[in-house]
Amino acid sequence: MTFPPFTIPAHTKVNLNLRVLGKRSDGYHDLDTVFQELEWGDLLHFEAADKFFFEMTGLVFDDGGNNICLRAVELFKKTTGEHFPVKVTLEKRVPPGSGIGGGSADGAAVLKGLNRLAVNPLAGSHLQELALQLGADVPFFLEGGLQHAQGVGEHLEPLELGFEGVFLLVIPPIHISTKQAFEALKIPLTAPKAPITFGRLLDKATLVRFFENNFESVVFHMHPEIGTLKRELLKQGAFFASLSGSGSTVYGIFDDLAQARIAQSFFINRYHTQITHPYS
Repeated sequence: MTFPPFTIPAHTKVNLNLRVLGKRSDGYHDLDTVFQELEWGDLLHFEAADKFFFEMTGLVFDDGGNNICLRAVELFKKTTGEHFPVKVTLEKRVPPGSGIGGGSADGAAVLKGLNRLAVNPLAGSHLQELALQLGADVPFFLEGGLQHAQGVGEHLEPLELGFEGVFLLVIPPIHISTKQAFEALKIPLTAPKAPITFGRLLDKATLVRFFENNFESVVFHMHPEIGTLKRELLKQGAFFASLSGSGSTVYGIFDDLAQARIAQSFFINRYHTQITHPYS
């Protein structure tokens, strides 16, 4: 197989809103969340090779032998029967366990890349099914943009962002287990609560007045330093700040780039920080 090398970005996300509605009989939880794709993230590079080869550059960490990129490759091969003599390089920028979907975005980018190379590419709905097998929020990363998600995160409805904003991510060196965060919530097996209702256009007033992350109570209790980060972001001028996912990233949204840069200077010597913009 020969083809020109290409790169697929694996953009991160934040949860603008995250409510856990109830625990399901299958052990998972029904969620009501709003995902916002961001411009910053990892990169997946694809180039022709004699056989399949995977490598990771950039941030080095122990994935415990459970790399989602390799799982995506095996799942795609098993589904399509195709074998890909391709070198896949993951340029890792996003710290693991930071709650902004770095791993899930990587898995989705691999599916996109292999589908681009496939002799008989999968339809979008079939690709979504594979994505869900990799993880609950992987389907979002196939779609991207601004999405209202329900179920375990797989039922997606596109929204429009009705305001301008610059995002500052503050990522402390704390790895939070999603499983432990859900267990700490102690959600009973009950009929789910009603999801929040809002229009297809997400405006600033709705964001500031109604949006919250249910995981903040447990994560801030386990790691008070993370709660302090949210308060500091608001003091630095963010009009909205929140934990993303089950953490550990806290983000603030600012009216303009100058404000975000001033706030970044407050955190930059203590934490990994990144200024980025919504991607649509």
